[in-house]
Amino acid sequence: MTVKGRNELCLTLAVLAYVAARLAPPLAGLTEVGQAAMGVATAGMILWIFEAVPIGVTALIVIILLALNPGMKLGDAVHGFTSEVVFFLIGVTALGTAVEASGLAQRVARFLVRHAGGSPTRLYIQMIVALPALAFLVPSAITRNAIMIPAYREALSGMGVGPTGRAGRALMLALGMLNPLASSALLTGGIASMAAATLLGGFTWLGWFSLMAVPYYALIFLGGIYLRFMVGRFEAAAAVAADAPPSTPLSAAELKTLVVLAMASILWLTDAFHSLSPAIPALIAAAILLCPQVGVLSWKAFEAKLSWGLILTVGASMSLARSMTETGAAAWLGKLFVAHLASVTAAPALIVVLLVIAVALAHLAITNLAACLALLIPVAVTVAGAAGLNPLVCGLVVAIAVDAIILYPVQTAANLLAYESGFFDARDVRRLGLGMLVLTIAVVLLVLPYWSMLSLPLRSSL
Repeated sequence: MTVKGRNELCLTLAVLAYVAARLAPPLAGLTEVGQAAMGVATAGMILWIFEAVPIGVTALIVIILLALNPGMKLGDAVHGFTSEVVFFLIGVTALGTAVEASGLAQRVARFLVRHAGGSPTRLYIQMIVALPALAFLVPSAITRNAIMIPAYREALSGMGVGPTGRAGRALMLALGMLNPLASSALLTGGIASMAAATLLGGFTWLGWFSLMAVPYYALIFLGGIYLRFMVGRFEAAAAVAADAPPSTPLSAAELKTLVVLAMASILWLTDAFHSLSPAIPALIAAAILLCPQVGVLSWKAFEAKLSWGLILTVGASMSLARSMTETGAAAWLGKLFVAHLASVTAAPALIVVLLVIAVALAHLAITNLAACLALLIPVAVTVAGAAGLNPLVCGLVVAIAVDAIILYPVQTAANLLAYESGFFDARDVRRLGLGMLVLTIAVVLLVLPYWSMLSLPLRSSL
């Protein structure tokens, strides 16, 4: 089947899935509006997973279908665009553009090329090893990607590796799918860790790190090894790549960008004192960088880098997650998992494996990380109670699985930023995501004895 034929088939299946959801009688326990929301989620998944149309077009289709659902208005369908995540992305896009336009990206790229000795393989290894440390310096994975993607793109270009190269594909996939795991190992690293810790309750920063650093860092390094073999042998670098020009003093534009970036980072790191949304420092930084005579960016340069596909996709997925939650479709999915998992009387380890797989399937329909965790962690606690397992352990397993198993580009904003770079496609995401599913199961099973040593056994003591 040709690409065109496959895309037409996927588009037809997406439309049929939505029409079937609207015309068929509601499934047991699911309301008419909930089934309609499920229909939109199914249609969106088909189109996003198989890239039948550009991701921005899929986002527009999702918005239209949501607005056509019973009881929904256009205002409800576009509610996701009021989310702070959308404005956070706008802010960090300005930061990333400034890093590139000011020359900082080129400076970092020269540093990377020089210390990698002109070798793409060495550059890749250095990046994987550096991800945990970088998360301490810049906790937000989205911000790190906005800064690092331009730098690594320049570094690859300096080595003579283009967007179609295997080395570039591996680097950008790692930034999109492995880089966020470094944030989640930290309690203050992002939405996922904060949401999970709040739902499970009672974690200190050190307590969370002691429990989650081992599985998350294991997934980063094992995922990095798997990804390296998945893409195949890297290209040889250009002969001149190792001869990076000597460093020059920082320009005024570079100094301004560094000062603004430092200011935003300080505000992000001190949010416990001022309680500002992460989007506010990002927008303040964007405004300063775009101010004439003060900043380093023109509005036209910023507009050229701001992806409407990215903005539309994030806003549409937020609206879809809200619809799934408010119509009861997400709760219905949760009860479905409980009904099947709670009846399993096999070994506890098998229940954990099935829980990971169930989370991966649910995450396909609920793209928003916080919404997915808000639904699935209470489900995991229920499953644990029915199976005589430790609810806290099952909740932590859910948090890891939601973070680590990504099967199409729009499931996380950090991965979507990397995807927009053009170095990889949805097929690469699926291949890495399926590998991460296997690795997540293995890492979770191996970490259970470690958690038990920290007085967190799998079997409930109640």
